[in-house]
Amino acid sequence: MTTPSSSRVTSAGGTEVNAEVKVPLLPVGLLVLASATVVALAGAGGLGRAADPVLALVDPGPSGSAAGLRAVLMAATAAAAGVGLVAGWWAGRGRAVGRGLLVAAWSGGLLASAACAVEVLTGGAGRLPAVAQVVVSLLVPLLLGTTRPVTAVPVALGLAGLLGVELGTVRTGLPLVLDVVFAVSGAVLLGAGVLGIGSHTRDAGAARRVAARIAVPAGLVSAAAAVAQLALTGPPAGYDMTHTGYGIAALAQATVPILVTAAWLVIGRPAGRARAGELARLSAGAVTVAFAASAVLATLPHPAAAPVPGHPLARPVELPFQHLAVLVAPMRPGPNLVHIAATPAVAGSQLSGHHHGSPAPAGPAGTMTVSAAGAAVPVTARPGAPGGWAVLDIPSGVDRITLTDDGSPATVPVDVGDTPADPAVQQALAGPDGPECASALLGGLVAASTEGSNPARHAPSPATASQVTAQCPSQRLNAADGVALRDTVTFLAGRKVTGLNLVSDGSPRGVAAAELVRAKAAALNLPVRGVGAVTDTLLVVSGWSEALPALKAAVARSDDEPSGGIVLAPWLATGTVVSAAPSEVLPLLFNPGDSSARQYGATVAAVFPGDGPCTAGYLAWLRAGGAGGPLDTRATFYGAAPVDVPMGMADMDMGGNPGDWYPTGTIVPINPPVRPTGAKQ
Repeated sequence: MTTPSSSRVTSAGGTEVNAEVKVPLLPVGLLVLASATVVALAGAGGLGRAADPVLALVDPGPSGSAAGLRAVLMAATAAAAGVGLVAGWWAGRGRAVGRGLLVAAWSGGLLASAACAVEVLTGGAGRLPAVAQVVVSLLVPLLLGTTRPVTAVPVALGLAGLLGVELGTVRTGLPLVLDVVFAVSGAVLLGAGVLGIGSHTRDAGAARRVAARIAVPAGLVSAAAAVAQLALTGPPAGYDMTHTGYGIAALAQATVPILVTAAWLVIGRPAGRARAGELARLSAGAVTVAFAASAVLATLPHPAAAPVPGHPLARPVELPFQHLAVLVAPMRPGPNLVHIAATPAVAGSQLSGHHHGSPAPAGPAGTMTVSAAGAAVPVTARPGAPGGWAVLDIPSGVDRITLTDDGSPATVPVDVGDTPADPAVQQALAGPDGPECASALLGGLVAASTEGSNPARHAPSPATASQVTAQCPSQRLNAADGVALRDTVTFLAGRKVTGLNLVSDGSPRGVAAAELVRAKAAALNLPVRGVGAVTDTLLVVSGWSEALPALKAAVARSDDEPSGGIVLAPWLATGTVVSAAPSEVLPLLFNPGDSSARQYGATVAAVFPGDGPCTAGYLAWLRAGGAGGPLDTRATFYGAAPVDVPMGMADMDMGGNPGDWYPTGTIVPINPPVRPTGAKQ
């Protein structure tokens, strides 16, 4: 569909004449629609698409050399394929393939071949696929130089299809199809630009007119494919669309074909023909940039999830020379707990204070802060918990928080909405048991994202995300922990211990646990004392922060006198607590050595470097659908102790596996489950 518009042009003799310029409304309308879609996606993110928090957090940063090499390979392949398609078709119409077209085809083929060779030498590609691509890349210019250059068209089409598959190496289904469509149509668009600048001088005018007719439909198809790809695989958060390498590259892939197609529409109009050569050069260069941008997408980290009010947010953060992970909860107006992954630099030099098991400060403390439209809050260490922690007030309407380390800021998009949080949950997160609650949230998030047969396609549903924030572990004593504590008292009474030195805290769980222990011990005539004799067994039913000083005090006392041993509540099964004493006993309804518990631990350690598994996180993992069987009905008693390295093995890595429940030790069963009273052993 076209509409005429009148304009005045000056003839060679200086006379003004009326001329009709046909403006193609359909292509222009499609370009305007595509442009509006790109703008909308850039502002709001990829159609509200969810993202996998595990992939977003564990993706390594791109290698600059590998990304550059891939960009060169894809752009050169696109040039060889595009010139082969357009120049071969041009020759089929009885036109000669000029020297400029042959030079462009050979340049693309040789550069693609060289990039393939480097990828093989550096281990980035297999030999057979690389050899196949080299053969096809060089065959295109060879056929263009023969007496039948039209034979290059099917070979170039195959090369363009191969390019699409390579662009979509990390994609399947519709996104892969869109990559192939973009590769073929984009190659034609690139070839049209080369045709407009590389034909014989006597054919230049005709070549540019034909190139314009080819480029407009090719540009519309490539623009549609790129915009659809942006909607399907672009960053879910609009902030990331313009603040991350992935988002900028995806925007470039979608925007450049629109601009290039608009340029070709200008070339087709009488007023633009005088600058047709410049626009053709600009077009070819811009499409090359678009292919380079689409090529590096596969090397960049996956986009993170968009913030949703009331759902815990886990996102990666890049600071100079540091890749961090950040957890924010409950994502409601008011106090929010912010957790920073404990990379060695963070645990050592950037946090105020340190705890048992983390490196000693190597530099000035307190240099990391977090802020939200207000005063900066220092990120500090918490007793018994890995990483950095801060309680930050986030007012309604604030869309980002800023993490600053030694003057280098990084922003994290947030959305706390307008609805207040449950006061009990907010209080628990902001209190001393906040780290345990955060670990439970993290366990639920990583389980929901890896549920199903294809982990890369699953993300936590709103229902799951809201369930994991419904209650913090310290807000109540659950039935399973109650069973484990009753079995613990029965077990200790059977061992004829002299008494229990009970350590609790003021949380609802701690109060209920202390009452349960006292009632069960009274029924079994077992004395319970707040601070008992050294020979009493220390039973700790507090949270992580209160457990750590109690364990350190018990270890100090045992240096002078015999000890009655240490027993920890089930929720204290976490590396930072169990490593505080030479040995402990834990009543558990699951085996930390099972494959499901180890899988959970490895996932958490990969997502949040420095964090490790804990009971609350594993139970949340199971509730959210993580792999694992049901809990046992009665408690099995496990012993936790460090592992000594024999003499002569000093070169062994003593750091342990951060995904283990006891990274520098072991937790093994030492006694079968307690039987009900009267049952046969």
